[in-house]
Amino acid sequence: MDKVLRAEIVSEVKRAMLTFNEKWVTAEVLCTHVGTLTPRFLQDHGHMFNRTRVEYKDKKGHQHAQAWLYPLHEILEWIASGKIKELKELSQ
Repeated sequence: MDKVLRAEIVSEVKRAMLTFNEKWVTAEVLCTHVGTLTPRFLQDHGHMFNRTRVEYKDKKGHQHAQAWLYPLHEILEWIASGKIKELKELSQ
């Protein structure tokens, strides 16, 4: 096995593990794991992360949304790899 193929396999395994073992957490829980991220920062700039939330309509047709959820392992990987330094402000 050459170095390129090995690197590609390792990369794919890491990506798969990150995807299937991901833990989606609230901003409060994320802040306990990453001390430099504060609730205020996430309120103002959380859109820079790959976040999501449950949105649904009730029986009366009213739209509801739960709290934002953040991918804990992905963010920790960004910190470990230095990718966190590449976050950019995007229009919402």
